[in-house]
Amino acid sequence: MRIRDARLVRKADFDRVFAENQRARTDYVMVMARPNEVGHPRLGMVIAKRVLARAVDRNRVKRCVRESFRQVLAELPACDFVVRLIAKPVPGDEARDLSRTFKRAGARAMAKWPAAAPAAAAEPSSN
Repeated sequence: MRIRDARLVRKADFDRVFAENQRARTDYVMVMARPNEVGHPRLGMVIAKRVLARAVDRNRVKRCVRESFRQVLAELPACDFVVRLIAKPVPGDEARDLSRTFKRAGARAMAKWPAAAPAAAAEPSSN
């Protein structure tokens, strides 16, 4: 799987996660997760101008979130993850505890929707 395939791009995908999700958060971000049917984790981000006015700051946060997601991609369940910035982070502290937060949100989502869990559990054993 290419990392490009692990992105949420359609509005319908975002709306599905926003409508019903499981959340986990750090001081700066909230991670929402919902199981998907594609068989691998995907990432979407909501980084508001209201929280970070400068584009360079928003882009830095996005890079940090994407890198944290990429590092734990193999350990995550087949869920759609949406990361929402909820507070202005201290520069250099954007991704603190983010890997653990992705795992926690994914585990909560799989526990809430157990019908999606067998399909996700069977997929890694086939590799």
